[in-house]
Amino acid sequence: MALNRSNDRPATCFPPTETRRASVLRGLLTSLAALLLALGLPAASSAAAPAGAPGTAAARSAPPGLPPAVNGPSQARVAEEAYPRPYVSAAQALAARRAYLSLPGELGRSAFRSEPAAQAYASARPAPVWQELGPVTPFVPSVVNFGFAPTTNSGRITALAVDPACGRPFKGCRVWIAAAGGGVWRTDNALSASPSWTPSSNGLPSNAIGSLVVDGNGGGRQTLYAGTGEPNGSDSQAGVGLFRSNNGGRSWRAVPGSFAVAHDRSIGAIAVDPRNRRTIYIGTDVALHGDSSVAGGAATPPGAPKLGLYKSTDGGRSFSLVFALPGRPVIPLTGQLVSFRAGVNDLELDPADPETVYVSLFGYGIWRSSPRNDGTRTFKQVFATRDPSNYFGDRTQFALTRKSGRTRIYSGDGSSSVDESDNVSVLWRTDDADRPAAELTRAGANSGWIRLSSAVRGTPGFSSYNYCQSQCTYDNVVAVDPSNPDDVWLGGATESFVFGGPLYSNGRSALRSTDGGVTFADETLAPGETPESLHPDLHAIAFARRLPGVALIGTDGGLFRTTGRYVDVSDDAVGCRARGLTGDDLVDCERFLSAVPQRLLSLNDGLRTIQFQSLSVNERDPLGDLLGGTQDNGTWAFTGSPTWFETDTGDGGQSAIDPVQPRIRVHTFGFGATPSVNFRGSDPRGWNFIGDPLETSKERASFYVPLIADPRVSRTLFVGLQHVWRTKDSGGPQASLESNCNQFATGAPPPEGVSTGVDETPTVTCGDWRAIGPDLTSPAFGDRAGEYVVATERARSDGRTLWAATRLGRVFVSSNARARPRRVLFRRIDGSRTPRRFVSSISIDPADPGHAWISYSGYDAYTPTTPGHVFEFRLNPVTGETQIRDLSFDLGDVPLSDLERDDATGDLYAATDFGVARLPAGTSSWQRAGSGLPPVAVAGLTLPRTARVLYAATHGRGAWRLALGTP
Repeated sequence: MALNRSNDRPATCFPPTETRRASVLRGLLTSLAALLLALGLPAASSAAAPAGAPGTAAARSAPPGLPPAVNGPSQARVAEEAYPRPYVSAAQALAARRAYLSLPGELGRSAFRSEPAAQAYASARPAPVWQELGPVTPFVPSVVNFGFAPTTNSGRITALAVDPACGRPFKGCRVWIAAAGGGVWRTDNALSASPSWTPSSNGLPSNAIGSLVVDGNGGGRQTLYAGTGEPNGSDSQAGVGLFRSNNGGRSWRAVPGSFAVAHDRSIGAIAVDPRNRRTIYIGTDVALHGDSSVAGGAATPPGAPKLGLYKSTDGGRSFSLVFALPGRPVIPLTGQLVSFRAGVNDLELDPADPETVYVSLFGYGIWRSSPRNDGTRTFKQVFATRDPSNYFGDRTQFALTRKSGRTRIYSGDGSSSVDESDNVSVLWRTDDADRPAAELTRAGANSGWIRLSSAVRGTPGFSSYNYCQSQCTYDNVVAVDPSNPDDVWLGGATESFVFGGPLYSNGRSALRSTDGGVTFADETLAPGETPESLHPDLHAIAFARRLPGVALIGTDGGLFRTTGRYVDVSDDAVGCRARGLTGDDLVDCERFLSAVPQRLLSLNDGLRTIQFQSLSVNERDPLGDLLGGTQDNGTWAFTGSPTWFETDTGDGGQSAIDPVQPRIRVHTFGFGATPSVNFRGSDPRGWNFIGDPLETSKERASFYVPLIADPRVSRTLFVGLQHVWRTKDSGGPQASLESNCNQFATGAPPPEGVSTGVDETPTVTCGDWRAIGPDLTSPAFGDRAGEYVVATERARSDGRTLWAATRLGRVFVSSNARARPRRVLFRRIDGSRTPRRFVSSISIDPADPGHAWISYSGYDAYTPTTPGHVFEFRLNPVTGETQIRDLSFDLGDVPLSDLERDDATGDLYAATDFGVARLPAGTSSWQRAGSGLPPVAVAGLTLPRTARVLYAATHGRGAWRLALGTP
């Protein structure tokens, strides 16, 4: 999930009032867990807060009178890149990409110093090739899948396109998916239980895809359109326009007129006139740069095109704005998005009259241009959204079909509010849209529509009421089967993510009606002989036109498919009476379980689009034991096989493996200071929350807090908030944590008679963190005050030296980090010539604890008097003076997200939004590191000290490894 995202919510899940440990545990499917336990099935693992839910730090830092910023991993990252400005322009982002791509693949001998050692190294340098590690098979154990059944997940899917020939004899079924950060992928056998997947992004300069359509009758050289940038009101990445493929996605070329109207935006919807395919419509939305191959800013940059609907009549050579409504200013709260109003989130042409164009905009409902119905091409409102004053902008999704010779429209309208006081989503229908706009809506009253949803329990309309929960800005899907106008689907967010969720449904993240939206069954779970469950966040639903009832469902966890067969399970072993329900609960349950999928199939094996944030390594098994956090797909474990497994759920942040006792592992969830420890390796049942002292401190923190394990001292961990915090025993005694703080507990009393085997109301504090030294963001240290710590690193050469840095560019060193908390001292060592920008990483010389290399995110253009991205710091222990040298050289104005030094050679490796760069020792020329890595944002690098390999955590294409060869 992402608010999302991001992030990757990527999550638009606005959390309820915080309770003890609720920020980690509220993501648990509480009611489903209780049900499964009562039925003797495996108990559910507790989850993180709805993954990608906004962190409390942003809310606390919001200026008086303004709502909290929408938080997520990518919003946080783009804030890092933009600082001290609230935006990054498209020109700067593209210049950064050009600078990276202009770096040579290899350096010649002339680039190295003339010393014999440098010349010898230049002659013997390897020609490394990146190896893809996956996950190829992203395996999710049952305990992480909320106790239901094992499955496979991939990264967030934003759009789907199905070949019109799907289901035709001997034609198979070709399907394309758009991944939020992983580009376009294709399978030719989507009807298989295990389809094969192929990357289909050749020629796409952006991996962030928000919309995808196939144009043509199928079976031949299909024409596809892909809109870059994601429109989901979250950590949505901005793109660089519209792209077209005339060969089924094997290669893509830019639609030339689209960049001018869509740069710094996302393309949320595409429509092509079936009678004149030179007529193309695109709708643009608020989005941000940051994790894709085009980096940029969260607030709208100067010169960004106006949001709205654009039309081309010359095949895309030029586009003109045909409809727009006033947006709400995007207020830069530390670089966060706060409003998506006026972005185009849905677009369709009337199936009987392509000159009639329907479009919906955040905050404005549905509008139409129809010469036939209104006598003009002017756009007129045909559906009014519930709450036009909503700060974020209500989201209205719709689906058009034809029945009885008339155009029917289904409209799903939802609100998302910061405090959850006004989160309501309802379904409407009009059976005759072929009439003047004034007969459909007037003065906010949708008189030409039937409201199908009802808040009254036990009524048919309750089955669709509030279907996208608190996440309507992010999760809102309405789709109708093209073969049946009465077969309509809704997609949203799982309702059981609210504590104490009901037992009358299976979660309601996907709903299906076969009576025109009057009543809905719950399609979230298939509890048969081969049980399966959907990921809790839905973004796209598509159909095999020739196979009624077969639906493809795109989620934050990848792609799922139904088989077209549905069964009534309301009265069987997992049915309603088995849950002890009566009254309206029983009535609602019997309705929801009356037609669930006989089978749900996960189609994610081989779909390599996981969005990693970082990777950590077991130094005793550096080639076969990794942990890595991901957007809304938890923290993953690698054991030397292409089959990784998800070891904990939620938005996975930083992780660490103890250097002496590698069975001790720790990771954080991606929404603030929420670490968990595992004393049993990567056993999914072994995670114990240890974040109480951090959360109760109320200190500001980044979305992904910096977390490290001491490289020399077992069980010592450091986390950065406003202070650096430390624990010397992995968060507390193992027995106490496992008895009181295990995440298998729900954090709330279970239903009567149901026991998880763990104390549900612990009386101990979960975690024993102590703040060491002073507040590093305090004005007492001078300029660049405020925000939070973003980087921590311990020297391997001694047990005392700790480096730390803040979001605003302060750099500190402590030489007594093992002392009692109040006696720990920090010395500030950054200078007036170092950038006043986000410090993205610190790499310390293993031979000298006062010598380090530091990378900076952001752009030189925003700090022209203090440029640079890579600096060498050398602290004189006697005089206390610091020598600082800029090593950026010819890198270009490229923001860096991480930096690693190969201590055996002195080479530096830098992570960028486009790949990995290398500065060979003895040179002042950067080059691209290795070959074979796709153009993708690299969020983190890891270089173990016990192996000659470099790991790259990409945000959309999984994990990669580069063999560095013999030094």
